[in-house]
Amino acid sequence: MKVNSLVTRNKYKNDIIFRIIDIKENKAILKGEVVRLIADANLEDLRLFSFEEKKTVVLPKIKEEKNVIKGKVLHIDGDEYYLKKAMDVYSKYNVFSIGYHIKEEEIPYKIEELLRKHKPDIVVITGHDAYYPNKSKEDIGAYKNSSYYIESVRKARQINSNKDDLIVIAGACQSFYEKLIEEGANFASSPTRSNIHLLDPIIIASFIANYRINEKIDIEYILSNTISKSLGGIESKGKARKVFVGGA
Repeated sequence: MKVNSLVTRNKYKNDIIFRIIDIKENKAILKGEVVRLIADANLEDLRLFSFEEKKTVVLPKIKEEKNVIKGKVLHIDGDEYYLKKAMDVYSKYNVFSIGYHIKEEEIPYKIEELLRKHKPDIVVITGHDAYYPNKSKEDIGAYKNSSYYIESVRKARQINSNKDDLIVIAGACQSFYEKLIEEGANFASSPTRSNIHLLDPIIIASFIANYRINEKIDIEYILSNTISKSLGGIESKGKARKVFVGGA
């Protein structure tokens, strides 16, 4: 076992693939390889991951109309590796996106400047998180990074309070869902304090970017097309606009 090794945890039936990002004495600090989760584990509880076990992720199909201007996405990610994956998927969906890698604790201090600079239709605020079940779900101290996401959503809504004008997608694995929605997120994780896939926020943002502004959005359909199916949201409008050409 060494830094950058891919491993799973025997204690949790080897359910999640992690990458070792640090080792302190006999304990490894772990980052989810495909879920937005930070964890730790004793070295003896870890098993090296075999690539033969890796499952292929199939992205959902998103209907694309001709002659439309799609919504623009500002994607702020606490994980540089995940950001690169996110930008690749936006490209596959032909969604114009601008991405920034910013540590979770720094996002609240930088989001206002980025929103004013880029004026996006959709902002994604994500990275890593974790819920510590020995505390109440209503205790903000029970979450590793939720307080930073919550404050970032609050700052975003100070810039633009209209939930149809600026779509906010926030949170990571096991984040404080109710508080994120309360502060103004349109979509957030996680109602069940579950893990989310690294691409789930990108999938939601891409659906919204492709939906017409006058089109009724099927929120349940979008949420059911995420990989983890562990996010929630409120009624929202699409951000694509049809381009019309005058006729004779």
